[in-house]
Amino acid sequence: MKIHYLVTSLENGGAEFAIPSIVQSLQRHGCEVKVIACEPRDMKAAPKLEAAKIPYEVMFDSRQNVFTYTKAYLKRVKADRPDVIWTSLSGATMVGQLVGKLAHIPVVSWKHSAAVRIYTQIFRQLSQLWIADSAVVEQFLHQTMRIPKKDILSWPLYYCDTQHTKTNFWDGKRTLRIGSMGRLREQKNYVVLIEAIDTLLKNRPDLQNRFTVSIAGRGPLEELLKQKIDYYKLQNYIYLLGYNEHPLEFLETLDIYIQPSTFEGMCLAAHEAMAASLPVIATPVGELAYSVIDKETGFLVTGDLKNSIAVALEHFFDEPDAVVRYGKKAQKFVSENYSLKNFDEASGRIVQRIKNILVKRQ
Repeated sequence: MKIHYLVTSLENGGAEFAIPSIVQSLQRHGCEVKVIACEPRDMKAAPKLEAAKIPYEVMFDSRQNVFTYTKAYLKRVKADRPDVIWTSLSGATMVGQLVGKLAHIPVVSWKHSAAVRIYTQIFRQLSQLWIADSAVVEQFLHQTMRIPKKDILSWPLYYCDTQHTKTNFWDGKRTLRIGSMGRLREQKNYVVLIEAIDTLLKNRPDLQNRFTVSIAGRGPLEELLKQKIDYYKLQNYIYLLGYNEHPLEFLETLDIYIQPSTFEGMCLAAHEAMAASLPVIATPVGELAYSVIDKETGFLVTGDLKNSIAVALEHFFDEPDAVVRYGKKAQKFVSENYSLKNFDEASGRIVQRIKNILVKRQ
């Protein structure tokens, strides 16, 4: 089965960074996959594709409109017709759906978050199969987007492949190293994290100079976050590290991971943090609502987030052994629930469903 894996761009993001794992799993099920991006953006995902020896192409060297993408991709499809168009992210999904309709090729589409653009909702029936990257997104596809359950399958975009055993857990004496990783956008809610650190220090002046917060990532809110850090005089506590080329190495430098997002799908970064034996403080969004078990693998924070995050951090200072307990339980949870075997079984179910769709269209 020949698949065109059509993605909006190859920028830094969870959906893009998961492409190598997705493609390799599909290849293990006998699929031939070509990755095609509409536009480049920052191209941070490209080195991962190259390292995995996965072929890809970028149709344009700058952002274009959807009609330009559709025209170019339709031409591409006529020259190299796939059996299936598999789309990822909203822009590419619209392009793939239009080309699929015009060229009479079935379309399979990812949904990566419990939020939807108007045009995705309008054109939802142009995809013959929708793939949810988490249980929350699967529910969203059915209840909010009104897609029949028979047209939805789930494939969590993460598997735990680390055998690393953490030995340098925080002992309650040295500086506590808190961190997060993601694009500096509204979705990640880092402004609230900064406010939470200010609240923590006001509530607990005894914690001055006892911790640092490192945020790895770049994005449009970088200047605003710097201003917030300066406003609260937190320059000696919160550090914006920029884009990190080696996320696993970054996670190994941390003791606690925080993900205060307003919405997520799978959230690869937080699950990688759990695999690195880090307790996770997170909002109950996307798959995090299931993976972060409150007071077992970390803390789920709701309501007034700046206060909830501050309280959760206070708990670790008051009970340092919780860092070890929660961290070990977090690693155990992801290793048992997100194995490579489970990952491949999910992709196998999808491949079989696509084959059934192709047979019916003959």
